[in-house]
Amino acid sequence: MASVFMSFIHEEESAAKHVHFFIHQILGRTIDTFISSDKNAIYAGEDWMKRIFEELGTTKVLVSMLSPNSVKRPWINFEAGAATALQAKVIPVCIGGLTINQLPKPYSSLQAVEIDTHEGAYYLFSSIAHHLGMTLPKKPDFSDTLPPSWSEADRTDNEMLVTKYQAFQFLLRHALKPLQPERNPNS
Repeated sequence: MASVFMSFIHEEESAAKHVHFFIHQILGRTIDTFISSDKNAIYAGEDWMKRIFEELGTTKVLVSMLSPNSVKRPWINFEAGAATALQAKVIPVCIGGLTINQLPKPYSSLQAVEIDTHEGAYYLFSSIAHHLGMTLPKKPDFSDTLPPSWSEADRTDNEMLVTKYQAFQFLLRHALKPLQPERNPNS
């Protein structure tokens, strides 16, 4: 059963899958995550509602992907409520233009994440690690001048980590682009 449960609406599946993938990239493949749209998570013929309840019953962290659209959907709120009642940590993750200041109750009572920045992404991954009792992931240093005390190996490790975070941000923006309202260039 899953330690991390990804909660999202169908229209935002691509963004949720990118977050899911990078949880494994940053924290390691040993984390058991549940993403209901994964064909290996719920097989044809299974009672999907029963399976979701089973997964919610064992999850330690629910990553609730919240956008202006999803925050109004009953199923997202149901999963977050069930996870809370079952003593899981619920992490509200703002996507698609939703900001922490716009979160409705009860999400606004929880420490939330705006995932569209490197800091926000690190905060999500380190929060998941904390709640699972894991060692916190190394924080990438995005500055132009790295500490002179760093070895060449430290610099190479940081460069690889920065590249992972940049790839994550690029892919997430690409996945969310169809969900963003079009801006009028004349306004």
